[in-house]
Amino acid sequence: MHFMPDTEEEDSAAETFWPEGYKQVIRDDVRRLVNAQLDDGNRFKHVYRQRFSERYSDLGQFLSKISDMIVIGAENGADNAFDDIIDAFWTEAPLPPEGRYTRYLWPEALPEGSENNLQQIIIDEYSQDNVYQHAYRVGYTGIYATFDQFIEKVARLVVTGTQNGADDLLGKTYMSFGSGLPLPPARRHPRRLKMW
Repeated sequence: MHFMPDTEEEDSAAETFWPEGYKQVIRDDVRRLVNAQLDDGNRFKHVYRQRFSERYSDLGQFLSKISDMIVIGAENGADNAFDDIIDAFWTEAPLPPEGRYTRYLWPEALPEGSENNLQQIIIDEYSQDNVYQHAYRVGYTGIYATFDQFIEKVARLVVTGTQNGADDLLGKTYMSFGSGLPLPPARRHPRRLKMW
């Protein structure tokens, strides 16, 4: 048998991940905004009593589960937007279109105007990143006059991805209400490994 050295510790030390401060903003702001909208519980009281009272001990626990799911959908939507942006870098393509939905379901994850905190943390974290600086220099200087305009566009794309991800999971949740299925699974994506 050949000896294979165990390099797991060295490999782990060499791995770098993308900044994820934006996820804390999503967890705090989206949860707070959604909880404020769900606070009285009247809109989901009937579906809770009919279908979920055996699984969740009270309406508050059920609403907390819905809130957690929306937060996870929002985080995953942000991750998906970042993946689309990196794919554009790899293929030297224009940044993806913003793709805002015409209308968002209730409760809104980021009601209009509340996305400023999220946009700012993305700008702060990613404007310092050498990959984004390099991508701007080699592929986007002819499209965006300044790096600030470029990184602002990136942040807007991620904010839109956040809203869309929350709305997608909320749509699946409403479908489960109407079809008699259990709540849809809500699992966070793993941390995004920096491959550059």
